[in-house]
Amino acid sequence: MTKEIVIKSYKGFDKNMKCRGFQYEVGKEYECDAAKVCEKGFHACEYPLDIFIYYYPATSVFHEVEQSGEFDRNKDDSKIASTKIKIGAQMDVSDMIKGV
Repeated sequence: MTKEIVIKSYKGFDKNMKCRGFQYEVGKEYECDAAKVCEKGFHACEYPLDIFIYYYPATSVFHEVEQSGEFDRNKDDSKIASTKIKIGAQMDVSDMIKGV
């Protein structure tokens, strides 16, 4: 049996835990049918500081996440799209910097 690959990454949300209109909750797992960077799937960054390209620290919240399933990677930074995501603990900006 093949073990599923799980990638630890970091995701930004608006203050209400929404991303592109989709509502997320801490501790929940989500799944979709396809992953294509900037088009489909659940997006997060492997390198914590890359999140600031997409989300402003003053108006966003950040969480550690686990991505699995199928993956598609961005060529310009550490952004990954996946078909599965589990939302972990909230992190503040100093946590993100320490994670580097």
